[in-house]
Amino acid sequence: MKWLRFFFVLNLFLGFNYQIKAQFLFTESFLLIPLDTNKHYVGRVAGSFSSQTQKEIVNQFAARAELVTRLKNNNILTFANSLQVLTNGGQTVLSGGYLFARFRKNIIRSLYPEYYAQFQWLESRGLQSKFALTANLRQRIYRDDIMTLATAAGVLLEYEKWNFDGVKTQDLPINTNPITIYSPRFNWYLSYENRITENVHINTAIYYFLRLSFAESLPRLGMHCRLDFKINSHLTYNLNLKTMYEYQPVVPVNNLWYNINNELVYTF
Repeated sequence: MKWLRFFFVLNLFLGFNYQIKAQFLFTESFLLIPLDTNKHYVGRVAGSFSSQTQKEIVNQFAARAELVTRLKNNNILTFANSLQVLTNGGQTVLSGGYLFARFRKNIIRSLYPEYYAQFQWLESRGLQSKFALTANLRQRIYRDDIMTLATAAGVLLEYEKWNFDGVKTQDLPINTNPITIYSPRFNWYLSYENRITENVHINTAIYYFLRLSFAESLPRLGMHCRLDFKINSHLTYNLNLKTMYEYQPVVPVNNLWYNINNELVYTF
């Protein structure tokens, strides 16, 4: 197990130098220790590497790690990190990453508070950097041996710095100086998990964000869906869909963003 912990720490360190594509984090896709176990920690790591010869050698590397620990009084602390790097010859075409931490207080209760912080770097859509703090009240609506339905709502405070790297040439304005946004937002999500069979599990959630201001404020919507196929007690094959729609982007990028991928995940 020592090498897994070393990989997680290394991934957290590397995350300070790399960036990722998603504009906000799909927090309900992260690990959570089940209520009916006495585990003190759960973690998972996933990674991929590919290399191909084109005009230049193109390399792609991606890694993700999550670690959840159970503290006293059933308090839960989650850490997550991801990085992705795409190079074309000696040039870095895409690089991205995030750091995430969440604290959930006494998850045995059906209603409890949760707090999380996130830091992201992004280039593909033009989000140069982002920092956000969130405080929610989470309600477990229903839970049995195979299904969980929950919802949460609260306020997040965010800082975003945007450039115009992700804007098409024909849509560039005259002034392309970076835009900085300080904004409180209302946020809400609805989360659903179901163990379809012994070896197939679905995890999905919808997200709603609304900027709190006196001016007209249009929402940011999101959804993730993950289908897990259990290979053995540690190895899982995942199919992932993440999508976001913003009615009024800060810079003139496409309103719709989505990502579809599959991965082999090791859980410990």
